[in-house]
Amino acid sequence: MFEKGKSSGTHRISDHGFVHSIYFRDPNGYVVELAAPVAAQGSGFDQAEAHERLVEWNQHRDRG
Repeated sequence: MFEKGKSSGTHRISDHGFVHSIYFRDPNGYVVELAAPVAAQGSGFDQAEAHERLVEWNQHRDRG
């Protein structure tokens, strides 16, 4: 996708550790992110735990 996006103005590439992202600008000027998960190789990232924390956070936020 990065090679394809070069012609349309790729904004930047980021390695967030648990995902790799490519940022593009759409025809209206909005930034669009394409992200691909990266296998957790000793990063300590646990997808199930992250989801559980997000559910807890949303429950807490909705009560508040």
